[in-house]
Amino acid sequence: MVTYLDSGVLLAAWKNAELRPAALRILEDSDRQFATSQLAKLELLPKPAFEKRPVETAFYQAHFEEAEASQPLDQSLGDEAQALAEKYGLAAVDALHVAAALRLGAKEFYTSEKPGKPLFRVKELKIISLHSL
Repeated sequence: MVTYLDSGVLLAAWKNAELRPAALRILEDSDRQFATSQLAKLELLPKPAFEKRPVETAFYQAHFEEAEASQPLDQSLGDEAQALAEKYGLAAVDALHVAAALRLGAKEFYTSEKPGKPLFRVKELKIISLHSL
């Protein structure tokens, strides 16, 4: 099954003591195929690279290299995200992540967002919060 993790899941695995165990269980599940996006890379890699935190950078990079597919940012992805944002009331970044996940055939979408946020209105994917695990 193809699984998409928003940036918050990877960030939680690295620095959130409360959510780390749930995030690591997902990341370490050998039965999952991961999909990611250029957006996730853009959200996670620049700051630790700039601040010269190579271990953190390597942690994120390992996930990106393990991913079966990565969705680049492009105009049509933006258009799909716009439609999703309007349909479900999503924030821009959430809409881009959902659009990328759908394009890559993901069935599950893990997030560090708490249930009840607009992201959980999306019907095309199974949205799962780390807070509910």
